[in-house]
Amino acid sequence: MECEDEIKKSLAISMDRLGMDFKNIDNTISDLIIEFKGVPLKDVREAIRNGSLGKYGKTYRLSTQEVCIWIREYIKTKKPSLL
Repeated sequence: MECEDEIKKSLAISMDRLGMDFKNIDNTISDLIIEFKGVPLKDVREAIRNGSLGKYGKTYRLSTQEVCIWIREYIKTKKPSLL
Protein backbone atom coordinates (compact mmCIF):
# COMPACT_ATOMS: atom_id res chain seq x y z
CA MET A 1 0.00 0.00 0.00
CA GLU A 2 2.83 2.41 0.83
CA CYS A 3 4.40 1.65 -2.53
CA GLU A 4 1.14 2.48 -4.33
CA ASP A 5 0.78 5.76 -2.42
CA GLU A 6 4.34 6.83 -3.21
CA ILE A 7 3.97 6.03 -6.90
CA LYS A 8 0.63 7.86 -6.97
CA LYS A 9 2.27 10.97 -5.47
CA SER A 10 5.03 10.86 -8.09
CA LEU A 11 2.54 10.42 -10.91
CA ALA A 12 0.39 13.27 -9.59
CA ILE A 13 3.42 15.57 -9.63
CA SER A 14 4.24 14.47 -13.18
CA MET A 15 0.66 15.24 -14.29
CA ASP A 16 1.01 18.71 -12.82
CA ARG A 17 4.38 19.31 -14.50
CA LEU A 18 3.14 18.15 -17.88
CA GLY A 19 -0.37 19.57 -17.74
CA MET A 20 -1.71 16.12 -18.71
CA ASP A 21 -3.72 13.45 -16.93
CA PHE A 22 -3.83 9.67 -16.98
CA LYS A 23 -7.05 8.06 -18.14
CA ASN A 24 -6.90 5.77 -15.11
CA ILE A 25 -4.06 6.39 -12.67
CA ASP A 26 -4.92 3.34 -10.54
CA ASN A 27 -4.50 0.99 -13.51
CA THR A 28 -1.18 2.65 -14.31
CA ILE A 29 0.03 2.14 -10.74
CA SER A 30 -0.95 -1.53 -10.82
CA ASP A 31 0.82 -2.06 -14.14
CA LEU A 32 3.99 -0.35 -12.88
CA ILE A 33 4.08 -2.44 -9.72
CA ILE A 34 3.73 -5.66 -11.74
CA GLU A 35 6.16 -4.66 -14.51
CA PHE A 36 8.90 -3.32 -12.23
CA LYS A 37 8.51 -5.49 -9.12
CA GLY A 38 12.29 -5.94 -8.80
CA VAL A 39 13.11 -2.25 -9.14
CA PRO A 40 13.53 -0.26 -5.92
CA LEU A 41 10.78 2.29 -5.26
CA LYS A 42 13.31 5.13 -5.09
CA ASP A 43 14.43 4.30 -8.65
CA VAL A 44 10.86 4.22 -9.95
CA ARG A 45 10.17 7.60 -8.33
CA GLU A 46 13.40 9.10 -9.71
CA ALA A 47 12.60 7.81 -13.21
CA ILE A 48 9.14 9.40 -13.06
CA ARG A 49 10.68 12.66 -11.86
CA ASN A 50 13.29 12.65 -14.63
CA GLY A 51 10.74 11.79 -17.28
CA SER A 52 8.32 14.49 -16.22
CA LEU A 53 11.18 17.00 -16.33
CA GLY A 54 11.98 16.01 -19.93
CA LYS A 55 15.20 14.08 -19.36
CA TYR A 56 14.11 11.31 -21.75
CA GLY A 57 12.61 13.58 -24.39
CA LYS A 58 9.40 15.52 -24.85
CA THR A 59 6.19 13.87 -23.68
CA TYR A 60 3.28 14.23 -26.08
CA ARG A 61 0.85 11.94 -24.29
CA LEU A 62 0.96 10.84 -20.67
CA SER A 63 0.31 7.11 -20.56
CA THR A 64 1.37 3.93 -18.83
CA GLN A 65 3.56 3.16 -21.82
CA GLU A 66 5.35 6.51 -21.55
CA VAL A 67 6.09 6.02 -17.85
CA CYS A 68 7.40 2.49 -18.55
CA ILE A 69 9.76 3.99 -21.13
CA TRP A 70 11.01 6.50 -18.54
CA ILE A 71 11.68 3.74 -16.03
CA ARG A 72 13.46 1.56 -18.60
CA GLU A 73 15.63 4.50 -19.67
CA TYR A 74 16.49 5.21 -16.05
CA ILE A 75 17.43 1.56 -15.49
CA LYS A 76 19.72 1.68 -18.56
CA THR A 77 21.61 4.61 -17.05
CA LYS A 78 21.97 2.77 -13.72
CA LYS A 79 23.26 -0.52 -15.20
CA PRO A 80 26.91 0.56 -15.68
CA SER A 81 27.13 1.51 -12.01
CA LEU A 82 25.73 -1.87 -11.00
CA LEU A 83 28.42 -3.81 -12.86
